Amino acid sequence: MTLAYGYGALALLAALIVGALLSRHMVTPVAPRPTRLLMRPGKATDVGWCPAEKQERLHEYHADGSRTCWTCRTTSPAGVPRG
Repeated sequence: MTLAYGYGALALLAALIVGALLSRHMVTPVAPRPTRLLMRPGKATDVGWCPAEKQERLHEYHADGSRTCWTCRTTSPAGVPRG
């Protein structure tokens, strides 16, 4: 009887390990939030809403108020509402 419990516990442990390893590959990784106000010569950058990706991303802000997403390179005109 004790041996049966031992094999059951071993099977449960193996299933948990396999599940943990598989879940690491099935979950979409989330990119870390970029550091605010990264400086490039003559460019203002900050995190803003990207309408193409529907999430906040690092953008380069232009003098006319428009901005360009660093991830997808979509340029949004000035005054684009969030989400």
